[in-house]
Amino acid sequence: MGKISPKAHERKSGGWEVIYYYSTDDITGKRKKITCYGKTKNEAEEKMEQKLTSFLNGEYTEPSKITVGAWFTQWLEMYARPKVKQSTYVNYRGHIDKRIIPMIGHIRLEKLKVDTLQRFLNEQYEHGNSKHPDEGLSAKTVRNIYLMIHSALKQACKNGLIPKNYAEFVSLPTVTEVEMRVLTRDEHQRLFDEIKVSKERYKIGILICLATGIRVGELAGLQWHDIDFNNNLLKIRRTLGRLPSMDTTKSKTEIVIGSPKSKNGVRDIPLPDFLIDYLKEYRAEREKEKSRAEETYDNQNFVICNELGCCTEPRTLQDTFQRLIKAASIENANYHCTRHTFATRAIEAGMDIKTLSIILGHADVSTTLNKYAHVLTEQKRSAMDLVSKFYI
Repeated sequence: MGKISPKAHERKSGGWEVIYYYSTDDITGKRKKITCYGKTKNEAEEKMEQKLTSFLNGEYTEPSKITVGAWFTQWLEMYARPKVKQSTYVNYRGHIDKRIIPMIGHIRLEKLKVDTLQRFLNEQYEHGNSKHPDEGLSAKTVRNIYLMIHSALKQACKNGLIPKNYAEFVSLPTVTEVEMRVLTRDEHQRLFDEIKVSKERYKIGILICLATGIRVGELAGLQWHDIDFNNNLLKIRRTLGRLPSMDTTKSKTEIVIGSPKSKNGVRDIPLPDFLIDYLKEYRAEREKEKSRAEETYDNQNFVICNELGCCTEPRTLQDTFQRLIKAASIENANYHCTRHTFATRAIEAGMDIKTLSIILGHADVSTTLNKYAHVLTEQKRSAMDLVSKFYI
């Protein structure tokens, strides 16, 4: 059916309606139309003029009854799940089920606008903490939710469900870096001394992290063939962690072995001689355990394993770390501080920031610069003090 001019008529219930028929549905045979309403004829016609401008510019999207909740659920399974890591998928699912659907899930997707999104994100920032309703989510978490929303609405645009991605126009809270916990030189030495005398089974893991800066999930995923004893190299190829299950009908959580955090996370790290010596001694002890266990030993080849050869999840390693720092009289430190401590000691020793970024597996050198700028400042000050001695 050819295009015809918009038709206006007064409604029995009051107000005016303007209709523009522009095509015919190939399946149902029904005419497709654009409809606008107004209190007066002029108001309705002005709205129609705006929609026709969008229509002629190729920006008009046909009305859809799909809700925000239905679309985000569909997007998660159809578009996100096949390409994101399981940890990301699980986070997305939690945000959609616990935040998106209860608050804005009932809204028709085509009716979702900037102000609705802004109010939703503001509410998350101010009162989004489910355990403490008077507290909000961190600015970083709100930004992560926003990125998910942006991706889902971007796909909705591609599918012709909405005319534009309104997430692009919201304002976000400023993300401020949380102060890092770095072990002082004295604490570092005390922890090392405690590791040397401790009977803790997994103490070698803390030593590896202190000496290389790898993440606890990367440590848990290490297998013996990742250690090149001939060339003193540590190869980071996988991570291991416990995550909420993809299939909640089977179990709530599961051990997941995946790829490193980013493509730069796949890396080779030179190992110092002292650590190679510790690792050789540790490997000899594991071989003895394997011989004693015989058939009951599950040879999964993990470096950090229990008495029967099974992998060790990060939570167990974190518990070991807490016992060791308590024994060393160190307070307010978590496992991740081993990574920050390694980076700080490396900069203090004169390692250039590009090399450090590669060893840490950061996606970009700017990440390393931003995280450890304060250490670089102190290093520059010390260097300038050396230069100033020339003038004394």
